[in-house]
Amino acid sequence: MVIRNMLRGALATAVCALLSVPAGALAQDVGLPSTAVMPVQGVVGDTDFPEASRSRIRNGDFVNVDNLRQMGRGLGKSQVRRLLGNPHFSEGVAGVSRWDYVFNFRTGVDTHVTCQYQVNYERANGNYVVDSMHWDGSACLDALNDRPDPVVGPDPVVSTAAPAVHTLSADALFAFDGSRPRDILPQGKEEIAALAQELSRSGAEQITVVGHADRLGSHSYNQALSERRAATVRQLLVEQGLPGAGITAAGRGSSEPVTSCDRSLPRAELIECLKPDRRVEIRVAGTH
Repeated sequence: MVIRNMLRGALATAVCALLSVPAGALAQDVGLPSTAVMPVQGVVGDTDFPEASRSRIRNGDFVNVDNLRQMGRGLGKSQVRRLLGNPHFSEGVAGVSRWDYVFNFRTGVDTHVTCQYQVNYERANGNYVVDSMHWDGSACLDALNDRPDPVVGPDPVVSTAAPAVHTLSADALFAFDGSRPRDILPQGKEEIAALAQELSRSGAEQITVVGHADRLGSHSYNQALSERRAATVRQLLVEQGLPGAGITAAGRGSSEPVTSCDRSLPRAELIECLKPDRRVEIRVAGTH
């Protein structure tokens, strides 16, 4: 009995010592991974970033990539701090809805790439939880989610088939005039989840998410709306397990309508007539 109690005490001491080590102390100067078990998430752009020179950590910090892979919507601030540390700018920690970071990732022995990363929070039941993650460019996100080059073999048969296109109604996906993940309707979540499973089974190698808007509103507004919606659908496909490196997003605004509605229609009828123009297309190539 004495020996058993001694062993229990030693084990408890070891566990407590391990748990007391800050997350940053376990981080290393991690290089770009050749594979990503869980893709690094985030949207490229769709937000404002502070000047990198204002960061408290000059020249950025090296973050543990495995910690970054665990970032996702719904995490609390204490969880984010354990994974990424405190934000690198002077926005503060408590009572704020965004944290900004400047991260470095190794690309070689003496080279690295630097990107800005932003975490946006929303209030839920009195607590701040992650609503979205953003990158200032695609360089880091694409590199972190890169896949190794395939084994060289016989030249493949080149398919001349046109890419498959899956069209989702924007009215079914988003709340009115919405474009962000929090604006996705329950039906939209179900459609995206089902499509992600289908694309995973088909072995899709290249996926392009294209947002479209109707002709109501200004050109600049429609363009921005279509880009945000495409970026949101891309993010949700990645969250469903599809590799982010193979998914790109783009917006076409109202430049590619599929309707020819009479402009003299009453507004309510015109909105309904233009419904097919408000869509998100998932263009898939390279399935097998």
